[in-house]
Amino acid sequence: MIFGENLLALLVLAIGAALAFGNLMALIRPRSADQVGEGELARPPLARSVGMILLGILAAVWALVSLVTAESSDELQPAAEAAAVYATD
Repeated sequence: MIFGENLLALLVLAIGAALAFGNLMALIRPRSADQVGEGELARPPLARSVGMILLGILAAVWALVSLVTAESSDELQPAAEAAAVYATD
């Protein structure tokens, strides 16, 4: 595998951080008046944006904790060998 056993945690970290950062930037710097079309909002809804920011932060923190506390594959090797021995019996 390219990224090893931590691929899921890395993907969750990237998506969570992008979700939080994108919504935060939309709140901080909304579109200018000339970019807003008819029937479009000039600013994003505050409650939805704050909810998405919190969800993104939660996902990113979960992924960081998973990456920091992940066991190395060397420690898991004896368990895999034991499973292979029992599978051949």
